[in-house]
Amino acid sequence: MQTLKDKLTPFWFGSLLIVIIAGIAYLPLVSHLGYLNDDWYLMYDMQVKGPGFFNAIFGIDRPGRALAMIPLFSLFGFNPLWYHLSAFLFRAFGGVFVFWTVRMLWGERRNFFALITGLLFTVYPGFLSMPNAIDYQSHILGLFLATLSVALTVKAVLTVSRTQKTLLIAGSILAGWGYLSQMEYFIGIEALRFGVIVLLMWRASGETFKEKAQKIVRTSLPFLLIAAGFLVWRLFFFESERKATDVGVQVSQFFASPVTGLWWLNYLIQDFFTVTLAAWTLPVYQLAFTMRLKDMATAIGWSALAVVVLLYALRWVEGKAADGIPAGETESSSDTRMMRETLFISFLSMAGGLIPVILVNRHVTLPDYSRYTLIASIGAVMLLALLVEGLARRSTQTTVMGLLVAVAILTHYGNTIRSVYETEATRNFWWQVAWRAPQIEEGVTLIALYPGSPLSEDYFIWSPANFIYYPEKQSNDPVVVKLPAAVLDGNTVTQITTNGGVETPLRRGNYLERDFGNVLVMVQSSSDSCVRFIDGRSPELNSYDDGRIVMVAPYSRLDSVTTDGEAPVVTEEVFGTEPERGWCYYYQQADLARQRGDWESIPVLLNEALDKGYYPNDGLEWMPFMQAYAVQGDVEEIKSMLKLVAADKYLRLQVCNSMKSLMTSETLDGDVTALIEKNICK
Repeated sequence: MQTLKDKLTPFWFGSLLIVIIAGIAYLPLVSHLGYLNDDWYLMYDMQVKGPGFFNAIFGIDRPGRALAMIPLFSLFGFNPLWYHLSAFLFRAFGGVFVFWTVRMLWGERRNFFALITGLLFTVYPGFLSMPNAIDYQSHILGLFLATLSVALTVKAVLTVSRTQKTLLIAGSILAGWGYLSQMEYFIGIEALRFGVIVLLMWRASGETFKEKAQKIVRTSLPFLLIAAGFLVWRLFFFESERKATDVGVQVSQFFASPVTGLWWLNYLIQDFFTVTLAAWTLPVYQLAFTMRLKDMATAIGWSALAVVVLLYALRWVEGKAADGIPAGETESSSDTRMMRETLFISFLSMAGGLIPVILVNRHVTLPDYSRYTLIASIGAVMLLALLVEGLARRSTQTTVMGLLVAVAILTHYGNTIRSVYETEATRNFWWQVAWRAPQIEEGVTLIALYPGSPLSEDYFIWSPANFIYYPEKQSNDPVVVKLPAAVLDGNTVTQITTNGGVETPLRRGNYLERDFGNVLVMVQSSSDSCVRFIDGRSPELNSYDDGRIVMVAPYSRLDSVTTDGEAPVVTEEVFGTEPERGWCYYYQQADLARQRGDWESIPVLLNEALDKGYYPNDGLEWMPFMQAYAVQGDVEEIKSMLKLVAADKYLRLQVCNSMKSLMTSETLDGDVTALIEKNICK
């Protein structure tokens, strides 16, 4: 009786191997990932407007993205897990299509080469945006459709049946328009399509150069509809509102300043090295080698599993003398013609993937702009596979393959764990905000700093804030962001400290009125400290706070926090399950009670926290409790707490300032006043 592995053909076996190793690369932490970066505003817009609003979001530059995201949101809703799983499937099957394409181009004799190419493309460590699965769904779907389109082209060219050929051509064209509707700069894959047609037509023996050229033109004509149809629409019927995706605006820079062409050439050379060499070294150094020890141990375990699966699979292929090659003979015996063909396809594919990006004055930088490697990575891994295949001994080939797969798995695990920690930090921040503020006044501009999480766009702040406080449906266009925000950069600091007035940005269907004279500052200095709402009348800061926070803290309006009412409803599907109500929960409740003037409840909260074994990691978090004891005249408790902060001069100064501020708003016992003046502020 035949087992499953006996029934598997080399193609299906290779495809299964690609999917399994892709699963090891992308799925171990998938359930811990949430919204990242642009995911936030996309999902908030779905909350207040519904899936039809994708048309307004993407209509300015890539309207086809709405055609993908509307049905995906209708299926998956707000649950990030399903977007991550669909992105994984698109990525894995894209690798299968590359494997299929290479097998069709060079036949089963080079199945080992095809398998290496498909596998390395699927786990390519130069693309690092897989954890950003909602926003990058269109990129990964576009790549899936692009690789499918090229595979169908090769199959159509090799098919004799007219009916099948027609259907395959039609499928290739539709998939081609599909990928271009998602990402216009993916058009570089048309260079790969043209290259494979040239390769297949040029092999014909007994034909003149002219005859081969004519066959290439005739064969290519139907597929020219893909790029030509898209370009006609893009250049003559569609007007992009984003300069970065407006080809005419970008190319005109070359005619205005021809030296731009030299910069483009410089970027092209740099990017060739980036997609081939740096992609396998720089990300693993940046992401894997900086992991915590326990995470590194786990990553090594997953890498070892992937290598074991790979070595077992290659050994099984060897044992079956797969691909029609007699046992003991290797595919590295490929002739010079095959090597020339591979180099031609590889370099053409890389150039095609990089040039459209460079023409709009962008280029590959890792890790921030890793998305620009996607199309070029096909040629890059093909070149790498050729080098592996060229090694003299099969044992050396498998060793190098194992090393490459291990590097890819380590990179993706390090990249994913970083995103997991970012997800946890973001969720924890906003859960604490919800504990602290029953409501935040509409129109106040939020300034926030997360611990160790970069905030490069204002919607990283206003999207989660509005999810919590203003989730109501809106019928108007554009969406009015009721709690705007600003990234705390140098310009924002200047605007706040000089009362810079109001900005009214409109971006992708979202309208903000950002008032720099009306701000609320929230900061979390480290992952083990609590979120602090800054009161500009008496800012409480520690020595770890960013200098920009220190500058804008006096302008923070704590009175924009409404203290009446219950805590807002926080959607677990968006923000994850509520964290443990540890020290930070009691701190937020005490800080809220302090704002309310409910001094009597604060010692009760402290006693409950201490009874449960909770203590602060930031000495500044004793302040609500110290002030409560000051109001109640409990000198001994104040002295006891003072011992905890006395060693830090900066912290002692903050305690002094806060206590002096309290003296202006509350009538304190004489002993407490004396303690403040003689012991705390001495």
